[in-house]
Amino acid sequence: MDLRVIEYFLAVAEEGNISHAAENLHVSQPTISRQLMDLEEELGKKLFERTNKRVILTEEGMLFRETARDIMALYEKARSEHAGEKELSGEISIAAAEIESFDVLAEKMISFQKQYPKVTFRLTSCNAEEACSAIDKGTADLAFIVKSVSTMKYEITDLHIRERWGILVHRDHRLAGKGFVSFKDLSGEKLIIPENSRFQNDIHEWLGDDCKITATYTLVKNAMIMTELSDMVLICLEMKKYANTCLVFVPLRPEQTVPLFLIRKKKPVMSAAVSTFLAYIENQETGSIS
Repeated sequence: MDLRVIEYFLAVAEEGNISHAAENLHVSQPTISRQLMDLEEELGKKLFERTNKRVILTEEGMLFRETARDIMALYEKARSEHAGEKELSGEISIAAAEIESFDVLAEKMISFQKQYPKVTFRLTSCNAEEACSAIDKGTADLAFIVKSVSTMKYEITDLHIRERWGILVHRDHRLAGKGFVSFKDLSGEKLIIPENSRFQNDIHEWLGDDCKITATYTLVKNAMIMTELSDMVLICLEMKKYANTCLVFVPLRPEQTVPLFLIRKKKPVMSAAVSTFLAYIENQETGSIS
């Protein structure tokens, strides 16, 4: 096994298609197919399920993808350390919730990219469960999430941000003009609530038996469209900045907040780009970088 074969494997895993991977790598399709079959024989494991049009990672293939990513990250790190004059480059994959406070992370990404213009970011919008799954599978380097899932098995960078709960309603809704809403105010209202089980438990605890759920959501943007076109009440984290002129955000009282974290796997191997970005963020948090 050599690095070239690992590169072929990762390219096919990413594309889900040997022809597309071969085209991107400027290698013939038979060469990649043969190398992948040799790799499976060497490992004694079936890494892909093959169909006429696609190849799909098996469970063992997903596990090997993590190992392959680690190997390539170690190689990249070693190469960059032995070529100190070379400019930092690489891709940083971030799975992120659709939340207002993403602008804090976005500002850090933009300022980091000005310092390291050859580093690129790949963003995936998803809920906390999907973000953690992406970290577990190795398809994301970092995840920016609301603490709605257990984070015990991850390394955490605390950005010292809290988001507050409230409602989004149409500007003509009876609750739109209030400075805040109590749980009692929501009695009998048609509610759209997050699909996340921990959030649902919190909401049921707040509202008791008066909880009238008409829809659930994973990402908030489509739920906002439903709210705009109806008299439904969307329970969500603060969305003042990105709500349109038809929608009004009203905070809950008593105030309910949740913390946000940047998480990653508990492992020492990461690319030079990711480790430098994390150091950059942590230095900003301690005031070392202006």
